[in-house]
Amino acid sequence: MNGLTKRAGLPFKLRCLGDASRYKVIYGGRGSAKSWSVARALLLRGARKPLRILCAREFQNSLAESVHRLLADQVQELGLSDFYTVQKTTITGRNGTVFVFAGLRHNISKIKSFEGADIVWVEEGQTVSKHSWDVLIPTIRKPGSEIWVTFNPDLEEDDVYQRFVVWTLPGSIVQRVNWSDNPWFPAELRAEKDHLKARDRDAYENVWQGHCRSRVTGALWTKEIFAANRVPAPETDEQREALLTTLSRVVIAVDPSGCAGEEDQRSDEIGIVAVGIGHDGIGRILEDASGRYSPDGWAHKGLQLYDRWKADKIVAEKNFGGAMVESTIRTARRTAPIRLLNASRGKVQRAEPVAALYAQGKVRHVGHFAELERQYCLFSTCGYVGARSPDHADAAIWGLTELMLDPDPTPNVRFISLG
Repeated sequence: MNGLTKRAGLPFKLRCLGDASRYKVIYGGRGSAKSWSVARALLLRGARKPLRILCAREFQNSLAESVHRLLADQVQELGLSDFYTVQKTTITGRNGTVFVFAGLRHNISKIKSFEGADIVWVEEGQTVSKHSWDVLIPTIRKPGSEIWVTFNPDLEEDDVYQRFVVWTLPGSIVQRVNWSDNPWFPAELRAEKDHLKARDRDAYENVWQGHCRSRVTGALWTKEIFAANRVPAPETDEQREALLTTLSRVVIAVDPSGCAGEEDQRSDEIGIVAVGIGHDGIGRILEDASGRYSPDGWAHKGLQLYDRWKADKIVAEKNFGGAMVESTIRTARRTAPIRLLNASRGKVQRAEPVAALYAQGKVRHVGHFAELERQYCLFSTCGYVGARSPDHADAAIWGLTELMLDPDPTPNVRFISLG
């Protein structure tokens, strides 16, 4: 253990704050001493040599919303009052160290002036937008500069979780800490923790154990709905042909995006989903072929599904890229039947009646569709909470809308030989 962490008196798991690394990412549940430890470590670093330290968060309408007060309190606790001067908007050290405070959302253009910062501490990282990260990270480019991030996980989809935990950058220090790692965890918080554990286990796992939430508040879909309405996927051509005899219509639903191809990893995907409705009036998700394709690639993929499932139509949203969808598909197959649907309502308004069909047991999943189901679960009564567009889910919603909620009055009805 180095001298910095000895003097700071950090929890064992957070002694890594004294190690050298471009990224230090500390996440976990409430009561873990994350922010307290980072504040102490930074003050001691700044006392050893002059540093320019930016303390940032996504929203900071006033200094009271920053970590200014936390740092000021730790100046006292560490006995550094003779070294640091706590001012109204900054904290400065006798050796030239300075702590400055800024919100990212409304000052992102000004953040570029901090390219000479030695350390940036981003607090409440779960609230920081992808755009803010994309601007901030390349701005901090001084040789040897570091980016420290603290956050309480919310959704696995959040950019901070994907960027730093799921896709950890080489050489990063990523440490998860919880209340049980804090040797000074107070009795008052222990009572609060135990009460939530008894009352709401899911909330407890998120708030105190630092796990991502298993579902969003007001979710339109839950994993239990899919489990209760799942049937096995056909494993052979014969089984697929047998399934087709039970269906009265099949459509291939396309949700377009600006994706340029498989190498375009930052773009949204092209939603391509085969959806059917049985003679029994039950809708069925048959296949999800969504992905990142070139225009020619996704057109051929959609037509492959069209042929495999003997579909009668390809449907797509008219308002966003519908004309492009029609043109691209007709370039690949001039005679392909296409219906463009009008998006007169927002995503949630379109999703709600489809979610109601699921709740009524009127939709089956023929097999498992992990990404589609994950996106469904991010729809809530308040909006879609995912970081990226729900391409798979949007396509499925369009397909089920066409078959069960707003059917074409003159569909190309499928005829399947029963003999």
